[in-house]
Amino acid sequence: MKKEELAVLVFKDAQKALNNKQLEIAKEKFSTVMELAEGSHPWLYFEACFGLVETYIEEENYKNAINNAFKAILYAPNQEMYFLGLERLKSIFIIIKKNNKISSLSSNFETVTEKKNEELYDFSRAINAIARGNHREAQSIINSLKTNELKNIIRLLLE
Repeated sequence: MKKEELAVLVFKDAQKALNNKQLEIAKEKFSTVMELAEGSHPWLYFEACFGLVETYIEEENYKNAINNAFKAILYAPNQEMYFLGLERLKSIFIIIKKNNKISSLSSNFETVTEKKNEELYDFSRAINAIARGNHREAQSIINSLKTNELKNIIRLLLE
């Protein structure tokens, strides 16, 4: 069986586990898909990252959810998937804000470094600032962002 076929089968199993609320199994299987797909099948990697995001949201582990969303966005194979990732990221922040859990994001995101993507790094710094209650710092970081979708997420969180 080809690596891609195996990854697709494991992905289906992971989705089934997630739907059945078998979160540990789902996390394990989505991680396996990421390993199988990394570097060769970016769309599968992207979807597996967001599968993990859903799993972590179910657990209310928002920090890991955001880290996995950042992984997907960092390795998005094209601009269309990059912006799809940003839309999904916005949805995650809406959930976090609705559940009043933004303060759980006050530590740094290890997935995003300045070297990998300077704009996402600045965005993550703004999120950290909001989580710490420092809205002025977040507001100043908005000006350094080029992508409107990221600016809008920060504005949404500042409301």
